[in-house]
Amino acid sequence: MTDEELQCKCALCGKSLRGQETATLVEETVDGTNYSFDRRDCAIMFKRFKGVYGDEFKEFLGQRQYISDPFWDKAIPKEEEIKEIEKEGLKPEIIDIVIRDPVQMQKTAFDMVKSATEEIMIIFSTSNAFHRQERQGAVKVLEEVEASEDVNIRILTPIDQQIKDTFTKLKEHFKKIEMRDIQECLHTKVTILVVDRRSSLAVELEDDNKDLVYEAMGLATYSTSKSTVLSYVSIFESLWKQVELNEQVTRLYEQLKIQDKMQQDFINVAAHELRAPIQPILGLAEVLRSKKKIDANEQEELLGVIIRNAKRLKGLTENILDVARIEGQSLTLHKEPLYIDDIILDVVEDMMNQIGKIDDLKLLYDSRPDTRLPVEADRGRITQVINNLLINAVNFTKKGTVSIIKEKKNDSVVVAIKDTGIGIDSDMFPRLFTKFATKSPKGTGLGLYISKSIMEAHGGKIWAENNVDEEGATFTFSLPARPS
Repeated sequence: MTDEELQCKCALCGKSLRGQETATLVEETVDGTNYSFDRRDCAIMFKRFKGVYGDEFKEFLGQRQYISDPFWDKAIPKEEEIKEIEKEGLKPEIIDIVIRDPVQMQKTAFDMVKSATEEIMIIFSTSNAFHRQERQGAVKVLEEVEASEDVNIRILTPIDQQIKDTFTKLKEHFKKIEMRDIQECLHTKVTILVVDRRSSLAVELEDDNKDLVYEAMGLATYSTSKSTVLSYVSIFESLWKQVELNEQVTRLYEQLKIQDKMQQDFINVAAHELRAPIQPILGLAEVLRSKKKIDANEQEELLGVIIRNAKRLKGLTENILDVARIEGQSLTLHKEPLYIDDIILDVVEDMMNQIGKIDDLKLLYDSRPDTRLPVEADRGRITQVINNLLINAVNFTKKGTVSIIKEKKNDSVVVAIKDTGIGIDSDMFPRLFTKFATKSPKGTGLGLYISKSIMEAHGGKIWAENNVDEEGATFTFSLPARPS
């Protein structure tokens, strides 16, 4: 196609401009280049494409095709449309008009929305455009339509806090309303309304600083032409998908940032935790080697410290290996019939030896033999869970009590560890059972994550809550009960 031929056609739709009166032509300069258009809405749409596709727009023009061609491919050509209508013996009822009266524009928009039976698509040019329509009563009109439960409503708009609050209220009552935030790079000066994919209204924004709808509007085009309506539908769907992808990328980026920070924190904590037991092991081993004669009691004390720190180091490495197994989905269980009471009693006795010197802390557990509860579980893994929960409770309870309560509820055995410590911070709840989540100056933040994975592998659950009637928190887990 030659340059002369291009100049004789509308830059958007390709309609021939030869013989058309000069007064009806629209001349626009876009990025320093002059273009001719068949009508005003073609110029508006042309600039809209330029704003959305940026540099890709130049590629379209470089290929000597019109920017709207990809959308026309999805629409029914008017000639075919007319032929189909003529075959059915009907007269075409295609309306394609320009509206200059702002009052008529608003009435047309509300009438279109009220007539919806299937779907409403709206693109607001700015957040102010949304607010102006909200003040005009548009939200109430949408509520009336959505109340029918048959109409899906999707809205694209730049979102501020006020719009977010409005949408939250709408969502509480209506489930078929969706809203997405148009990124700044996708903002336009045209508000678009499409109803049931059969009619469209495109309203030009004249002055966004105006408070009244009627003062902010420019020209508007109303159409029931399939090609025009489906073009707007294609634009909406393209933007909707693009915004969805942007939101997904943003969420993934935020998750990566959180994971990166948690991993860095873990490296720092793990380095400290590894160093802490290694130093006394090496130091005391050197003391034992350097002393040719050593008192038996002193030797026993030094060896006790070495063994205790070696166990601590062993526990840390086992936790890291467990995380690797969980991530690789290779955590295996060796289930056997047992009583949960026996495991609790063993862990309590070990813990009593560790906290025996803490006068302000008491460990309470009712071990009466007439209340033994049978389960089928991996003894070592359940021991690990109870030990993790007890260590957490003791670490966060400087004085008071740590109680272990067991009971049978329906078909489950439930065990709760309740303390009177400082409780759980509100910002910790969402990530309490995730990797590296910890507020403790010691520990890697892996214990609860591993415990949750072990419980789920047993077909059980684990959860936590702050105590209502007193200070502290309660960690609870449940396991399927074994028939006795």
